[in-house]
Amino acid sequence: MGAVASVLPFLGFPSDDGDEGSGYGRSEQWRVEQRARELEAQVHTARQEAEEARRRANEAESRSRMAQEEATLSWERRQEELQQALDEAEEAFHRADEARLATERRWFEGVRPERRPSDQEIIEMKARYGYSPNFIHIAVVGSAGAGKSSFINTVRGLSNNDPIAARTGIVETTDTVTSYPDPRPNSRIIWYDVPGAGTPSVPDWQYFNDLGLYIFDCIIILIDNRLLESDLAVLSACQQCSTVEAFIVRSKSDQHINNMACDKIPGFDPCDPDTDDETRSRFLQIKFEEKRRFIHETNENVRKNLEDKSLSPRRVYIVCKDAMLARLQNARSSKTIDEAELRDDVEGSVRRRLQSGR
Repeated sequence: MGAVASVLPFLGFPSDDGDEGSGYGRSEQWRVEQRARELEAQVHTARQEAEEARRRANEAESRSRMAQEEATLSWERRQEELQQALDEAEEAFHRADEARLATERRWFEGVRPERRPSDQEIIEMKARYGYSPNFIHIAVVGSAGAGKSSFINTVRGLSNNDPIAARTGIVETTDTVTSYPDPRPNSRIIWYDVPGAGTPSVPDWQYFNDLGLYIFDCIIILIDNRLLESDLAVLSACQQCSTVEAFIVRSKSDQHINNMACDKIPGFDPCDPDTDDETRSRFLQIKFEEKRRFIHETNENVRKNLEDKSLSPRRVYIVCKDAMLARLQNARSSKTIDEAELRDDVEGSVRRRLQSGR
């Protein structure tokens, strides 16, 4: 037994023999307990590290999730902002389209948009037409076929066949504003043949501004049978533009009166040399009566047209080419109606412009 006991401590087992064996056992127990505590501390540390790693992993996952959510929200916000921009653009387009349609409705109803030209536009238009303050610039406007070119030739004392005459024709022969200096000695007037309003290239609602009629010193509105919407639009613009004086002129009066008289005598040809004196005398009497009716109806039609558009009353000058040429040559003509008054009033307007220095 003693031999066994002596071997036990060597093998790591406690011995029951005496204090020496007991001390050794306590020491060994302490070491075991110390080792256990160390292991426990290591386990605790490992658990803390694992917990910290788990916490960091959770935080990383949370940050990733938040970043993803933020990215999603940012994308959604961008989509919302884009959609809002598209909606606003569409709304603006609809508003612009509604404004355009409303403006077009006003145009069709005869209410033209009012827009005064800027100083720069006036300068550019004057440069375009070669405007000189030393001359009087008179524009002749009106519908296609009213006889503007022929009128300009007549007031300049020229026939339509003259080499320097304005080109004439049944259809609209002018597609740009063309200037014609007055060839008479000491004349300071330049006449302008203006394209007719209401043609496909020049709608009447933009006629006055687009062609720069506001730069002219005087505008003669030539009418054939009646005042058209385009004529009234120009008159309205002239009334707003106080620096431009306008005259309404009814052209081709002799042709109209002659046609009215011929309608009263079916089959009658005033150019037939075989017409008997009685028939010719009757025709002249009818022509005199139709002339009075023509003058009255022309004045009444113009008065009513101006009144319907709330425009100021204006005189209408009834003229014809032959009577105007006779007047320029100081000759008499049986066709004369308002040629002398038109000449005097236009000259008066010119004189006032020269005196005012405008």
